[in-house]
Amino acid sequence: MGSIPTAYILVRLANGEDIRRSGSGNVGALNTYHRLGAWAGITVLLVDTAKGVLAVVVPRLVGVAEWALFVTTPLVVAGHNWPVFLGFRGGKGAAAIFGISLAVVPWLTVITAGPSILVMLGLRNVVLGAAFGFMMLNALLWLTGQGAQQVGLCLLLTLLVTGTYLINVREHIVSSIKARKWRELFLRLAG
Repeated sequence: MGSIPTAYILVRLANGEDIRRSGSGNVGALNTYHRLGAWAGITVLLVDTAKGVLAVVVPRLVGVAEWALFVTTPLVVAGHNWPVFLGFRGGKGAAAIFGISLAVVPWLTVITAGPSILVMLGLRNVVLGAAFGFMMLNALLWLTGQGAQQVGLCLLLTLLVTGTYLINVREHIVSSIKARKWRELFLRLAG
């Protein structure tokens, strides 16, 4: 389920373009938005979020133990980030993790969504807004006394999305540090 490349399929159907070779090259909602506009970006965001929701809801519906979420949710995110259908080159997993957190801790996710969107709009930077949201959600899980399983799952998924992002920008980090281009390093990491 996670490996179904929503952004790739939508952009390919709309204009025949390979989203991996245009814009940021990321197979996600933001690059889709830049390629096709708001309707397409929102569609990809909703479908990719639904992947995360399904990774929680389906195991619960079939009566699988809660610990199974430590398997199903990272697999959906990994499938999204490294889809087998696209040679293991996909998105960053933020939308899928948003869907997972909506299914696991809906009210805390809704509470963090508003400030995250404000950070995205204020700084005009989706990566910083999403990072702020992940930090805020982890803090709220701990502050509200959520169970160890929910806190552990959120930390695991945060590490997965952070690791994916760092892997995607590692060449930029190395080249910017070698060239001592600190401003470019920050701007690229933040965008």
